[in-house]
Amino acid sequence: MQSEIKTDELVLESFWDFWEACYDPYFTHFVCKGGRNSAKSTTISQRQDFDIIDNPINVLVIRKIEKDIYNTVYQQLKKSINLMGLQDEFEYYKSPMRIVYKARGNGFLFRGADNPGSFKSITSSDFPITQIWFEEADQFRTEDELQIIIDSILREKLPNDMTYKFFYSYNPPPRKAHWLNKKYESRILPSNTYVHHSYYYNNPFLAEQTIQEIERVKKQNLKKYEWMYLGKATGGGIVPFENLVFRKITDEEIKTFDNIRQGIDWGYAVDPFCFLRMNFDKTRRKLYIYDEIYGVKLSNRYVASKMIEKKYNFVNTIADSAEPKSIAEMRELGIKITGAKKGEGSVEYGEKWLDDLDEIVIDPERCPNAAREFENIDYQIDKDGNQKAKLEDKDNHSIDTARYGCENDMRKNTIEFF
Repeated sequence: MQSEIKTDELVLESFWDFWEACYDPYFTHFVCKGGRNSAKSTTISQRQDFDIIDNPINVLVIRKIEKDIYNTVYQQLKKSINLMGLQDEFEYYKSPMRIVYKARGNGFLFRGADNPGSFKSITSSDFPITQIWFEEADQFRTEDELQIIIDSILREKLPNDMTYKFFYSYNPPPRKAHWLNKKYESRILPSNTYVHHSYYYNNPFLAEQTIQEIERVKKQNLKKYEWMYLGKATGGGIVPFENLVFRKITDEEIKTFDNIRQGIDWGYAVDPFCFLRMNFDKTRRKLYIYDEIYGVKLSNRYVASKMIEKKYNFVNTIADSAEPKSIAEMRELGIKITGAKKGEGSVEYGEKWLDDLDEIVIDPERCPNAAREFENIDYQIDKDGNQKAKLEDKDNHSIDTARYGCENDMRKNTIEFF
């Protein structure tokens, strides 16, 4: 059936790469994010219409709130079926809500995720549920809510080389710290995940009045335009660390480093321990972050042994001075270490110093946690929704570690750092 329909005439050119990725058996997760009116939902629904026709499978379509389903994804799927001229091939039911492919009896099932735990018992006897579409995924408060549903489906081995596929469509939330932005705006993605970002200006089917309204918003409120129609996580309006460079730092480069800095942010049971090895190029104002020791429940003895193994014990490490016993223990274990000094306003100053560098170069393979934390951090917001001059105090262990390690480079006569 799919071969009888010219998909290149129905599917927007900007989504052709997404369409091809859906045939790749190595991809399990397909993320379609972007601004409003960019045809994300239309394209996913078209893709799944074809899958229902071509394969003996069911597709589970989910919204966070069940009452939102009928007027959104249910109608969207009907629209895409009509667009392809397949309306006579399907039957539509409201109770229980489903869309059925007449020739085989498989089709679309619809569920609300008001209670994610209820999905543990979901099953389909005639055709396996091999796909889930999470529409408006940004309405889910945590990733765990989606994972519970995925785990309820991702169980038995599928017949005939079928594979599971999970689709997510959403407009990126404005807060950089939202779990979706932290996971899919990152330059570091799981190998089984395909991410597509779409824009309204690649959708030739928009009405002229729609374009005019978008242009009006652009002129009146650029930040709002970038979030709503370009799909940018604008945060408080200013993105921390626009000086980040993610690339491989070669062994040859590392051999030339002659201004080594090392820092430690303590942690154990809940908060992770973080050690960073860096090089500071004073002339070019570039900080290179090229090795890390990071994790929970890492004992001081273990960290010291790793540092000695890597011959990092000969360079002075500046650590958070909040744990003098840990500093003393590390000295006894053979680590050259001192405590960072503390002073009012030092956190903000240290963060500003890092932000003011020409480049912070991070090797995402050697230092995946540092790359993730520097990229995902956002500014704090006060009770009135206004941006504060201080970064969020969570998932910032690498940033604190970098501040400690570079303390002597940023110190002023009247400012000390912690």
